[in-house]
Amino acid sequence: MKNGSNACQSSASSYEYRETPNPPLQGHRTMSSPLAPTACYWFGRWLQAEELPAALQGLSAHIDATLPRPFPLQALVAACHSVSRQISDRTGCYPALLREALRTSTEADALAMLQAMAAILDQDALHEKLRSELGSHYPGTLQRRYPGRQFEAWAACGCVVHIAPSNVFTVAALGLVEGLLTGNVNVVKTSARDGHVAQLFAQALVQADVSGHLADYIAVLALPSSEQQALRQLMACADAVSAWGGEKAMAAVRSMVPGHARLIAWGHKVSFAYLAADSLDDDAALEGFARDVCRLDQQACSSPQTLMAETDEAGLHALAQRLAALLTRISPAIAAQQPDSAEQAEITSVVSVVRSEQALGLTRVIEDPAGGWRILLDTRPGLRPSPLFRSIWLKPVQRSQLAAQLRPMRAWLQTCGLAAGLASIAPLARLLLSAGVTRITRPGEMVDSYLGAPHDGMYALQQLARRVSVDGPELLREHGQIDALEAPERMPPPAAPILSKAGFQALEGVDPKAGVIVRSGGSSGKIAYAGYRWSDFDVQMATSGDGLVAAGLEPGRDCVMNLLPAGSLYGGFISFWGILERLKVRQLPMAMSPDYDFIAEQIIAHGANTLIGVPPHLLALFKAQGQRLRAWGGVQKIFYGGEALSGAQQRFLTQDCGVALVRSAAYGSNDAGPMGYQCAHGGGGVHHLYTRLQTLEIVELDSDTPVQGEAVGRLIFTPLVRGLPRIERYEIGDLGRWLPGPCACGRQEPRFELLGRLGDVFKAGPLMRYDSFVKLLGERFAYPGPVQLHLHAHQTHTELEIRLDNQWNSADDQAAIAHLLASYPPLQDCQSLGIALALRISVHEDSGFTRNPVSGKIIHICDHRVGA
Repeated sequence: MKNGSNACQSSASSYEYRETPNPPLQGHRTMSSPLAPTACYWFGRWLQAEELPAALQGLSAHIDATLPRPFPLQALVAACHSVSRQISDRTGCYPALLREALRTSTEADALAMLQAMAAILDQDALHEKLRSELGSHYPGTLQRRYPGRQFEAWAACGCVVHIAPSNVFTVAALGLVEGLLTGNVNVVKTSARDGHVAQLFAQALVQADVSGHLADYIAVLALPSSEQQALRQLMACADAVSAWGGEKAMAAVRSMVPGHARLIAWGHKVSFAYLAADSLDDDAALEGFARDVCRLDQQACSSPQTLMAETDEAGLHALAQRLAALLTRISPAIAAQQPDSAEQAEITSVVSVVRSEQALGLTRVIEDPAGGWRILLDTRPGLRPSPLFRSIWLKPVQRSQLAAQLRPMRAWLQTCGLAAGLASIAPLARLLLSAGVTRITRPGEMVDSYLGAPHDGMYALQQLARRVSVDGPELLREHGQIDALEAPERMPPPAAPILSKAGFQALEGVDPKAGVIVRSGGSSGKIAYAGYRWSDFDVQMATSGDGLVAAGLEPGRDCVMNLLPAGSLYGGFISFWGILERLKVRQLPMAMSPDYDFIAEQIIAHGANTLIGVPPHLLALFKAQGQRLRAWGGVQKIFYGGEALSGAQQRFLTQDCGVALVRSAAYGSNDAGPMGYQCAHGGGGVHHLYTRLQTLEIVELDSDTPVQGEAVGRLIFTPLVRGLPRIERYEIGDLGRWLPGPCACGRQEPRFELLGRLGDVFKAGPLMRYDSFVKLLGERFAYPGPVQLHLHAHQTHTELEIRLDNQWNSADDQAAIAHLLASYPPLQDCQSLGIALALRISVHEDSGFTRNPVSGKIIHICDHRVGA
């Protein structure tokens, strides 16, 4: 067993991930470092050895000042992803890291370890690690346990001291990342002979940090173990110690760890292969084990050191001959690492002992004449450590004796490569796991792993964190996460051109890892598709649940009828099904049925006090069944989505139909995902930004510069939780403005007000806005129905036709036109400037409104003028 290499290979395989290389990054600074062997990277600056004692004196105060601050998790993930791309593209920090790595490693090892680092640091890999190990992309957020009132989160241990092995630089760097993902202040102790890879990696993270705060959590010390005074000072500040090494090294570490600190030990491990009786003739399995012996030259903890077979002595000898033939063929095809003199001496010694016992009929040696591999057959059962470098023990085993034979090695067991038939696999798996094995793999895949896999029976991130809870006051009843009451972490927009709707639709294909694909009509009326990975979709729906609670849904009390459209690849119904499921709300999955009598019957029968749907369907329901539902009096809340409700439509639902609360269920789209939510103090188009999901810019109507103050502009979103294709600076097609000042709800996520679609602004002389006509007709004449504007060009003038439905009283036509001309400034300008614009109101049945051919939504403005 090798100290660092065994441990690291196993750990690195736990994070194994493959991704297509990204395009090169530009503008990264060339990295350099002092070359003094004991140089330290200390919270953003370089220190020499003589400066360290004074720095250690201030460590406790630094920890106390840093831990209470919110940790910049999004900035950390972005910084790691940036470093990953630099390594993959061989730009930025890569040359300096490679130079340092070559001081202590062969070129092949250095290149391999750097590429493994790049894979682990990829944004998608980190998100999957967080989700797998801590259950969330944002594990440090105090998240409510629905439908209850308690909040839980993963909190940092405090200060974590990492004691890295001396021969594998990746462990120090990646251990640092694990400590950062859990929000800890991290001090990494490396050996003075290891070079400065970990220090340069820490510097690269800090240089890629957009928040400016990561440096406060990172220190890397090239500290010799002989510096006992410095080590004692360091350990006195530790709340947890994560250490790699053998028994002697771990004993030394334990002696220094203070009683209050948690020790996380990553020590030696032993792995083996197992061939069940019903798989003895499985040539593919035996070939897989031969590959496991050769891969990495058994330098990983997960490499097999013994092959145990359920057979007798004759069968064991026959198996050895088959295995030898396979190793003869496979070994030359896999690059080998040569043992050093001490390692070769150990191999020679073990082989000599086995040969000496061969005369007793106990053992047999079969080896490559060139020394490339060796089989050490032993007729005595039991697990034995191998001298490695393609040396494998072959031993018989009786299943009934396996538990007793493994028990002495229980604390050191890790992986078992298992070849077994269907009848054997369940009892053998139970037996092996109960004996202390933590991983069972297929033959040929013992050193492989999967993204998010545990390591040595544990999730590393859970070892570096604490599970905490808060049972807050009644004031938090409408809050899904406590952290929203503090200033959120806000990522800067990427340096990319604005992406138009046409540009979005031109993005290549759907993410091959997409788990759910939905469609929408879009403003063009063409079918558009959007794909989401299940992990991303889960984050978005969980966050949207918090938004629905902010809007007034009470998970423990409300009964919700889901009236959103379902089927035909629409995402509304399934999205809110998932949201309500996460909130553990009682749900009635009705969907958008045209049978309003049946809907009303079921609302009353099941006591549904809350409805979620789209405005046209909700309005039609209450138009048909409003008196019945008001007489029952049970519908207290309506949450709507898909399009806006006018002020008059909201008053119809509240004043005429008796609904107490009408709010937006969410502001979102199929292509960009959830973007905003309403709170108890928001109404109309006012929303808070989902800062965990989106970056929002508001730019000028006629340029791509940010608006000033509360000016109206175009909304530009960058989704933060989205797979491929990456969407950056997407012009969603909506208009809006920032709202200044704090919100009375206490949340500090910024607010913005939606002011219609970009296409809802039209020119008929002056610029005019569709929503102004809706507002003026609703406020003065209480008109709750649809409004559609048609622009016609006549020989002498332009006509603006205002189409309304049969809820409009035609006797009010002239009064309405007069009110519009007197109250709307652009129409006043037309009159004062002599612009020939005529207004006409026309009443139509539903079929008289022009609709989007895919989504069925009413198109707000239809311009029939030549060239429109």
